[in-house]
Amino acid sequence: MANTPAEFPSTADVIVIGGGPAGTGALWALERAHPGIKSVLIEQAPQLGSGASNASLENFRSIWNARCNVVMMNRSIEIFMNPDEYFGEGTQLGVKQRGYLFCGMTEKQAAKLRSDVEHLHDIGLSHAEFLDAAAIRSRFPWLNKSVIAGKYDPHAGWLDSYALISAFARAAKNASVLLNVAKVEIRVANGKVEGVQTPSGFIASPNVLIAAGAESRNIGRTAGVELPIVMRPRQSFTTPWRHPEYPEDGPMLIGPPPFPHVRPEAQTGAIFGYEYSWNDKRRRAPGERVKRELIDPVYPADVWKDPRFPSITLYLFARLFGDTTGGFASPQYSRGIDHRAGYYVYRDETAAYEIAADGTHVPYESQRAILDEHPEISGLFLSIAHVGHGIMSSPAAGEVIASKILQQPLSNPAYADFGYNVHFVENDSSGLASDEAVNLQL
Repeated sequence: MANTPAEFPSTADVIVIGGGPAGTGALWALERAHPGIKSVLIEQAPQLGSGASNASLENFRSIWNARCNVVMMNRSIEIFMNPDEYFGEGTQLGVKQRGYLFCGMTEKQAAKLRSDVEHLHDIGLSHAEFLDAAAIRSRFPWLNKSVIAGKYDPHAGWLDSYALISAFARAAKNASVLLNVAKVEIRVANGKVEGVQTPSGFIASPNVLIAAGAESRNIGRTAGVELPIVMRPRQSFTTPWRHPEYPEDGPMLIGPPPFPHVRPEAQTGAIFGYEYSWNDKRRRAPGERVKRELIDPVYPADVWKDPRFPSITLYLFARLFGDTTGGFASPQYSRGIDHRAGYYVYRDETAAYEIAADGTHVPYESQRAILDEHPEISGLFLSIAHVGHGIMSSPAAGEVIASKILQQPLSNPAYADFGYNVHFVENDSSGLASDEAVNLQL
């Protein structure tokens, strides 16, 4: 198992900064690809996984529109479903492969879901299913009749993210983990990484990986670079109660825009969220421009919690499913809510854009992480901009960045699309986002 060394390490083959899913996934993948490699992971918090987004629903899905994400997420799911093979005998990740059901309530929405499934079949995802009203009634008889169509991903599900992070660390038996490291500075000379300075001393290394989520841009500045990322606050909440018609083995339900989503949690609870268009109108100083993303995180992230968020989400579900007293309209959902906020990190407008006919750059919201070496600094590697998908992508993302660090060929050519300078990939912008998203002013 990755260990806290008795003596402070003075050298390493690779230093990983960040103890969340991206960092520990890279640590695991490096050792699998190069047994005996001397890796050191540095984490600011007192335990691994503390910095992962508190708003995460810990989900995974196999259906994506961009080919690179299809390859990455399906590779990750293969690893999730075979933990003994990849992490050691007896590993438990708490995987529940219960599916994602995207629900359509109108003929227009049904047509869009059918078109989505046809595209997924065209790119090789033959397991994706379009369900008409009769199939919905047969497969999920407990669903309200307002659902007339569905796009179903039977390979999707959720897991225990802390168990996954722990499994990564346990499997990296030769790695060293340094916790409670309050500050790090990446040292660079003549365009090459030299190592990392910590309050306890300097660790020399030719390779440093930044995998620190919302803190990645701050850490990049210590190396003299501005990483092309922005972040937006995201929220979710858990309730200890779930209406009995929604079974424990039911799928994740996702409504039409603004994409309210819910899944069973534990035995009797549920976890909720929806996609809102964030801005800071309520918190900005007089005369300050309205921000729709953040360059630097604000801590604690709970400052971005909006007390309306749970009630709006529950209202969206009650309206969609026609519930007026029971179901998602039940007042029991409002009791004992655990409301959380965190950050989702994205490519900024310099790293995700199309080029118009007149040559201008048209930014878009990318669903792709950056998994690459920085183009200006030899030995500085990045696993950033995971867009809230860091848990589900972590095994495959770890393998991709390990290949880059070790100068090994990529296992699939589609992984090249996660490059630093790859500004556009076809179908990349098709995530859970919409012009119809509710505008939440915080």
